[in-house]
Amino acid sequence: MISLVIPVLQEGPELQCHLPRVMALPGIHEVLVVDGGSTDDSVDVARRLGAKVIHSPPGRGTQMNRGADEAAGDVLLFLHADSWLESGAVQEVERLLGEEGVAAGVFRQRIEGDGRLFRWIEQAASLRSRWLGLPYGDSGLFLRREMFDRAGGFPDIPLCEDLGIARRLRRIGKLVLAESRVHLSPRRWQEKGVTRTTVLNWFVAISFGLGVSPRRLYRTYYGEALPETGTSSASDALGNPGTSGKASSTRSNGASSAGASRTGDWGA
Repeated sequence: MISLVIPVLQEGPELQCHLPRVMALPGIHEVLVVDGGSTDDSVDVARRLGAKVIHSPPGRGTQMNRGADEAAGDVLLFLHADSWLESGAVQEVERLLGEEGVAAGVFRQRIEGDGRLFRWIEQAASLRSRWLGLPYGDSGLFLRREMFDRAGGFPDIPLCEDLGIARRLRRIGKLVLAESRVHLSPRRWQEKGVTRTTVLNWFVAISFGLGVSPRRLYRTYYGEALPETGTSSASDALGNPGTSGKASSTRSNGASSAGASRTGDWGA
């Protein structure tokens, strides 16, 4: 049984456009939209389209952990609000998670925009996921609840929670790349520039892997300091697996909550 978890903040238009596509996928038992305090129509749109709405402190990692806590499925699938899966993806998820030694998996990307740079970004994402085991969150993530709990859920940090859980999962088993594609809105690249966005994302990912604090990387990525509501470090995020995912809703959410307004930006 597969539960789909989508963290949102101010994502009404994206939900209106893409949520019907993912809800129509055969094999999805439930869709949980985890809202981090939207003031637009995100919650109303999600409810109207039939998703289960969950309220959470803001911060993508915190919201996804909250969604996992509430999910009924034994398989968890995490997607961003501005993405959708092609036909057959759910069936491939079930097949891949049945293979021996697989801890989790991600999808190949298809950015809904024209231009060679988008195609290069897609190829680079596949190579990074396959050979480095460092997929960004916009590639989606699927895994069994048992693996999610063993990994301790998403680390409670304001940036790079996707890279943090990927490294934890690689200590447990294989992180596989599906043949199916997740389709992505090109809005982030269009708003900030394709080259600038891509270079900055790679710089942040490499820095995170080298141990730079997510709080410091937040300043680099967004150009402003994270409010002093907690402490976080890359070593915390990449720490030993074992914290139960079911305990995630009781974790301190100070670091990730401070990045509330940024829920939809990081990754790609």
